[in-house]
Amino acid sequence: MSSVSYQHFTGRSAERYQRIFVPLIAEPVSRDLLRVAHLQAGEHVLDVACGTGHIARAAAERVGGTGSVTGIDIAPDMIQVAKTVRVPSSARVDWQVAEAAALPIPDASVDVVLCQLGLMFMENRATAVAEMRRVLASPGRLVISTPGRIPPFFAALERAIVEHISPDLGGFVGAVFSMHDPEVVADLLRTAGLRDVSSTVLTTTLRLPAPAEFLWQYIGLTPMATIIEQAPDKARSALESQFVSEVQRHVTGGVTVVDLPMIVATARR
Repeated sequence: MSSVSYQHFTGRSAERYQRIFVPLIAEPVSRDLLRVAHLQAGEHVLDVACGTGHIARAAAERVGGTGSVTGIDIAPDMIQVAKTVRVPSSARVDWQVAEAAALPIPDASVDVVLCQLGLMFMENRATAVAEMRRVLASPGRLVISTPGRIPPFFAALERAIVEHISPDLGGFVGAVFSMHDPEVVADLLRTAGLRDVSSTVLTTTLRLPAPAEFLWQYIGLTPMATIIEQAPDKARSALESQFVSEVQRHVTGGVTVVDLPMIVATARR
């Protein structure tokens, strides 16, 4: 596991996360999660590990003025940025800083719990899922998505960071893909006492900038940024050169095309 964490984020990185990561990655992968969640007007929704709030805002648009959404994240700066982005509906959205393993939500009080791109970073996943079950009203539903097996494009990024910057930082990229087995995710939900568990792998095609541009964008919006920025210029240059060389086969007409497997798991209370 990496030594860097989203818990201690910087305001600059959180703003860049919203401006860059959300449209490039979070929004494309959210389509399957939101489709499977099938949110209805009037439902009460909890978005765990909400980041800057993309899923929470999308949920608010679907549940409307008669529903409500709560977005929770461990990083205060993510929540600060989330509060600055307009919610495109009349639904109520409550933003809170909290850990997934200790949700500040009453028992059996929400209809749907959503968690996108967050479970793999949680230190105590079993406790976090147990908390998600606790807050669900019966027969409320849970929808979780995590990245599947690391694709060659991101494996090349991990190698370049390990070889030229730090093995520990490479571990951050590996951590993103650490919940890649759909059966492991399903077992986690069953162990928490959830029922009607389903876990499958769906593929999202990402269309990213040219490799060098994406490399520094991606690094800049993660907790790795402050450490890599302090690396010698020679190391940073070697990192870029190796990564760009290894992923050129993904580039078509100046666009980097990457198929990203995503696990989408569902369950009921």
